[in-house]
Amino acid sequence: MKKSYVYFITLSHMINDSCQSILPALLPLFIYTYGLTLEQAGLLILANTALSSLLQPLLGYVSDKLSEPRLIALGVLLSACSTGAMGLVDSYPALLVCSTMAGVGSAVFHPEGAKIVNRLAGTNKGKAMGTFAIGGSSGFAIGPIFAAAIAYNIGPSGLVAFTVFGLIWSIVLFFMMPRIVNHANTLQHSLAAKNDLPKRELTNNWKYFGLLFLVILAQSVNFRVMNAFIPIFWIRELGASPEQGSFALTVFFTIGIFTTYIGGILADRFGPARTVKWSLLLWLPAAIIFPHSTSMWMAFPAMFCVGVAKALGYSPVVVLGQSYLAKSIGFASGITFGLSMTIGGLVAPLVGKLADAYGLAHALNVLIPFMAIGAIVAFFLKEPEKEY
Repeated sequence: MKKSYVYFITLSHMINDSCQSILPALLPLFIYTYGLTLEQAGLLILANTALSSLLQPLLGYVSDKLSEPRLIALGVLLSACSTGAMGLVDSYPALLVCSTMAGVGSAVFHPEGAKIVNRLAGTNKGKAMGTFAIGGSSGFAIGPIFAAAIAYNIGPSGLVAFTVFGLIWSIVLFFMMPRIVNHANTLQHSLAAKNDLPKRELTNNWKYFGLLFLVILAQSVNFRVMNAFIPIFWIRELGASPEQGSFALTVFFTIGIFTTYIGGILADRFGPARTVKWSLLLWLPAAIIFPHSTSMWMAFPAMFCVGVAKALGYSPVVVLGQSYLAKSIGFASGITFGLSMTIGGLVAPLVGKLADAYGLAHALNVLIPFMAIGAIVAFFLKEPEKEY
């Protein structure tokens, strides 16, 4: 495994996902500026995730048939341009369009990004995916704090800074990808010659991938809705300031920077399925406690446990998906890396509507049954044959 190339794709992942993460941090500002209800705020999350959720498996499937790694550069460019445009538009419908296009950027980036890291990983797939996932966690951590600092102090138009940096990086990516792909091809041939890779015929196990998808759905619903409403929960339920709400969101994602890599190591050491089970056993009680928190002293530990659990299971879920669908790694990556971060947003408008009617704390209780089902299903997952 050539670490420098994995780190390069990881940094690209960070830049892409920093653009994806700003929307929850700016929801309080948009609610104030446009007079939105929480249901309308949830629709912004839905716009960001709906088309993305449909595109990611489709683009992953296409990448298995006709791979084009330079789509990674296009994904970063779309995400960055859409993020900057959010600060320039002057209406709610236009904001919905920008949110949708940012989601499309994510859909374009993740299948090819995860696929090329899988090929660069050689026999260290858990560690490589853990490293790649750190990029996403880092992006989600730094995006809200930078976006909030810019939007609340300089003004929303300052979000154009994301566009400028993303444009520069996408150009670098475009010209670097052929070199990275050539190295990945050389590595694959070298490992095959040394018999370090299995010679068995690759197959797809749809039964276990279906079970894994239920786990992904449970994780995504809980994680995506929580990150959408954490700033609002801090402000409305805990009496905090908007800056404190954005800081809480940054803490939520920062946790993943330090634990995502550990999840990859645990997957290599003890097996990805076992690591996913451990993470959900930590996640479920935290998901129950968080909505009932009446102070930051209660909310922070629960939020911390959810962040740790999500991060620990992140790369093992990807490794499991790519192992279960060994013939369709692009499609598996679209589900495990991309869809896992977006599909939960489809539930956000429902939670927002319930929050308008009954309060946000009560609405978040909807997440608990999802996590319970995910935790149960996880115990039926099978460890893949060793090939990493």
